[in-house]
Amino acid sequence: MIQVNVVVARKFARRISQKELRIAAARTLVAEKPDAFHTLSIVIVGDRAMKDYNRRFHHVNAPTDVLSFPAPQRDDYLGDIIISYETAKENARRAGWRVRQELELLVTHGVLHLLGYDDSTPLKRQAMWQRQAQILADGQPTA
Repeated sequence: MIQVNVVVARKFARRISQKELRIAAARTLVAEKPDAFHTLSIVIVGDRAMKDYNRRFHHVNAPTDVLSFPAPQRDDYLGDIIISYETAKENARRAGWRVRQELELLVTHGVLHLLGYDDSTPLKRQAMWQRQAQILADGQPTA
């Protein structure tokens, strides 16, 4: 069983399908650990809030697209994923696709981090991004 809690800042609520975010998270969890019970949270914020999180937790005074916070020592609760809608929108514009596709990618990326994937070195990044691309390609579109 998979439970995905979604919290969206009011400012972005009408632009985001919570159902699509849940599907993207569930698809990643099923691809990685199909028999496990997991709960996680996805929080959608703006750049201002994301900049604050990034400064407090990573000492970087700038917004980023996604941050993952694994839960300490809990089997069922994986942790929290925070996504900046504004940065996701800009990423999507630069990539030439829709914001919903970027959000799906960021959720997938965030869940992989919660599951222990790391992109801190070029080799680890390549492995993580390869798995991420595979999950996105294997999944059904959320459109």
